[in-house]
Amino acid sequence: RVVSTQSTGDFSWMSKISHLQNIHLATSELLNWLSTLGGGWSALGDSSQYAAQQCFTVSVQQLCLAQRLQYPELMSTCWLYAALSLIQLNHRREAKQIIFSQYPTVIRFRNHRYLTSLYSATVFKYNATGDALRALKYSF
Repeated sequence: RVVSTQSTGDFSWMSKISHLQNIHLATSELLNWLSTLGGGWSALGDSSQYAAQQCFTVSVQQLCLAQRLQYPELMSTCWLYAALSLIQLNHRREAKQIIFSQYPTVIRFRNHRYLTSLYSATVFKYNATGDALRALKYSF
């Protein structure tokens, strides 16, 4: 019996995995760029309605990518970015709905420090910009 010394790897699967890896890398890079862009618009959003609207648009684009990846922590993060933008646009009712809808995800991933910090910051901003009697309560 003759044994070949050359690799007999499955090149079809290797090609598919390589393609998926390239998609993942490109998506990660795009999310990083959108995050940087959204952060810039958000920083300007307190003093400019246009900037707050642009920040909301970027948040929605990030959310679309996160939904394609089916990554719940990232989806929740994008929703909270959108809520922050809505607070800046003075759409408090919509922001409150988003904040409440994300609470179960934040509790589920309570060890995810960035997500829990972002949730707390979003609740704080919501409470700081409105009537203290209607302040949201939250706990982990």
